[in-house]
Amino acid sequence: MVEADRPGKLFIGGLNTETNEKALEAVFGKYGRIAEVLLMKDRETSKSRGFAFVTFESPADAKDAARDMNGKSLDGKAIKVEQATKPSFESDLPQNI
Repeated sequence: MVEADRPGKLFIGGLNTETNEKALEAVFGKYGRIAEVLLMKDRETSKSRGFAFVTFESPADAKDAARDMNGKSLDGKAIKVEQATKPSFESDLPQNI
């Protein structure tokens, strides 16, 4: 999926390894309806890798959440919140896949 198709998708970095999907949904759900919470985990240990993606149904809600939550503390750690962007390696892939 191309990120341009999901303007309401946010990258959340710097997470406490104890922070889970429910905590993210509770905190970010205050800004609007959430379509998806994806907490990235290590394949072998299933522990949090310290970042997640939260997709809002409304891009405006995502923008508000990013503005208000960037730099705030969540579970004792300052988090980074910004519009999710496509990884640079994906731009090298053929577009007709």
